[in-house]
Amino acid sequence: MTGRGLSQQPLTMFARVVLPLSRFDAFTYRVPSDLIGRLNPGAFVTVPFRRGTAIGVVAGVQPASDYQGKIKTITELRDEPAALPPDLWSTLEWISRYYGTPLGLVLKTALPLGFAEPGSSRQVQFVSITSSGEAALAAWTGRAPAQEALLSYLAQQELPSKVSGLSKVCSSPLAVCRRLEQRGWVALIQRAVDADPLAGLAPAPHDRVTLSAEQETLLSEINQARKRGGFAPFLLQGVTGSGKTEVYLQAAREVLAGGGSVLVLVPEISLTPQVATRFRAAFGTEVALWHSHLSRAERSWTWRELLRGRFSVVVGARSALFAPLHNLRLIVVDEEQEGSYKQEDPAPRYNARDAALMRGRLAGALVLLASATPSVESYYNGLIGRYSKLSLSERFDGAAYPLVRLVDLKVERQRSQNYNLVLSEPLVAGIELRLKRREQVILLQNIRGYAPLSGCNDCGFSAHCPNCAVPLSYHKHTGRLHCHYCGSSQQGPEACPECGSPHVYLYGVGTEQVEEVLQELFPQARVARMDADTTRRRGAHARILQAFAAGEVDILLGTQMIAKGLDFDRVTLVGVVNSDTGLTLPDFRAGERTFQLVYQVCGRSGRRRERPGEAIIQTNHPDDVAIKAAARLDAHRFYNQVLAERRELLYPPFSRLIRLLVLGRRQEPVWERARELRSRLTPAQKGITILGPASAPFERLRGQWRVHLLIKSDRALDPDGIRLHRHTFSSIPRSWLEGARGGVRLKIDVDPVNLL
Repeated sequence: MTGRGLSQQPLTMFARVVLPLSRFDAFTYRVPSDLIGRLNPGAFVTVPFRRGTAIGVVAGVQPASDYQGKIKTITELRDEPAALPPDLWSTLEWISRYYGTPLGLVLKTALPLGFAEPGSSRQVQFVSITSSGEAALAAWTGRAPAQEALLSYLAQQELPSKVSGLSKVCSSPLAVCRRLEQRGWVALIQRAVDADPLAGLAPAPHDRVTLSAEQETLLSEINQARKRGGFAPFLLQGVTGSGKTEVYLQAAREVLAGGGSVLVLVPEISLTPQVATRFRAAFGTEVALWHSHLSRAERSWTWRELLRGRFSVVVGARSALFAPLHNLRLIVVDEEQEGSYKQEDPAPRYNARDAALMRGRLAGALVLLASATPSVESYYNGLIGRYSKLSLSERFDGAAYPLVRLVDLKVERQRSQNYNLVLSEPLVAGIELRLKRREQVILLQNIRGYAPLSGCNDCGFSAHCPNCAVPLSYHKHTGRLHCHYCGSSQQGPEACPECGSPHVYLYGVGTEQVEEVLQELFPQARVARMDADTTRRRGAHARILQAFAAGEVDILLGTQMIAKGLDFDRVTLVGVVNSDTGLTLPDFRAGERTFQLVYQVCGRSGRRRERPGEAIIQTNHPDDVAIKAAARLDAHRFYNQVLAERRELLYPPFSRLIRLLVLGRRQEPVWERARELRSRLTPAQKGITILGPASAPFERLRGQWRVHLLIKSDRALDPDGIRLHRHTFSSIPRSWLEGARGGVRLKIDVDPVNLL
């Protein structure tokens, strides 16, 4: 207590502020007296930095600082209510520690560009019919069908219509509207609208589905855990079409009724609008959409509105993990096995599934991992009780699982004497039957382009990328050879560039070639191709799926993006053109991925009781355990066999892995750094094994030579991976992780999903 008449000096406080830079350490700033007691971790502040200012996030506040240099003062606290929720900030700190990434880079990944900019509305043009227009329409005798169609449409609308949404009424709607405006028949209106990516999706009535007895039992278990409170992880494994989405939709309803918020992660952008539509129908404008294809304005607007508490549900892809939802009580990770949840580049190389579990733990929320074919690690965690296991064994509403047929391509080629066979006779007959019945077909071929390999029959030359140690793929629509890694391309194979021979070949089958064969065999069929080439433009995913749902497409052909999560009533045949594409990759997860992909895509068929389905799997390896188990829909047998193999070889889930990848444009310095890294990591502790250095399976990508080491710890001796982390990170200088050194970079990948 101070004596009477004595002046009380303001308390001096210092804040650690993280800026979105490649640094592990935070910057120290003095807290101005008016902000003392108002700064908490996760608060946004403006600070002087270099010759200007920067926006950072407060990591902590303390009464003293050991920094010896000049300490600058925080300029301002930005929009005081807009601070990161405590569980989200703690999750970001955990990601930095666990994945060995500077906290500044984690922050850069989590915060959208422009999030701190003042919100601005877009000006959008609307149109409405005038009384003169209604009179003109009633007495219409003109010869302008586009104008008549537009006036007729507007006359039926109670509210003004967005001009950009009238392209289905007539072509060039803006030009037609302007001509009508000149006559006084319509009024064009400029309106300011928010950058809400779901603004065009009006809330639709949601029919409450009557759950099956199985679903009710699972929902009861989830609700009991919610009432108990605290973190609770669940694995919901159900056959495709069993109604997993309805279970977590109902669970979300209970959470929202209790004042909590819900985060739903989906693996593919193509699934985001479909899942968001179901949630928007159920919960109206409480739902926000989040994924990497949103515009900068949409991401920034959504982020700011989340901070203000406008939304209580977020549906999105991997980066939605960082949505600043308050009072988070339920996290759903749909199709949890998908590799797309793992960010490969840039750092942090986090797995959104695992980070979602940590955020759930920090928030005291339920975390529901859902899949028909869970990852081997999650399946094992369910077996040993680390996750509560929930199972749905039957399809919803009495629908039968599709009849699955396995077609041996070697036998088919021999029988038909067609060694360039793309579609077998059983698959062709199946497609023909569905077209006659006016039903729909989904075909999976997990390679895009026309042919993945090309070369010369005379000299043996094969076309490879000059920047990458991978073959070039031929794309017929461009007439060029493309690299699917660095994006480079060159003229197509008209003659061999080595010997000049015209005897060049194309080998293998891509989606373009399958599309060509379909058009030759079924010229009347409406075919839509969905791969990385046809979905580059904004909104292309949604447009293709909407056309298929509306019955405007008979055959949907695509890569793995069509294999999961899609639910269409009229699909009664699924064909897998070549189920072997990933089997030969040098990765211990190759068989697991093949099984999951084939099993999942088969489940798109026959999802309604009145339309029984069929799946036809073409393969060159009918005896492979992954192919055979997928064809028999025998997940239990597959997981048991894989777990036995993994236990013997000490691969996850019986071990933990860290991959160290050394990269550079010159081969020798890369190997020198890799050997130095290996020497720093020895001697290994008990239960820790170091493999390498060795050339990565893809030795060169994007002009970078690649050498990797694999560090493996026995989970029986290191259950939490603490020893593995300490051994690895204590051996590597921080400077190696913060940036390139001598033209050589080090990438550290904790719990790698891809070893290529």
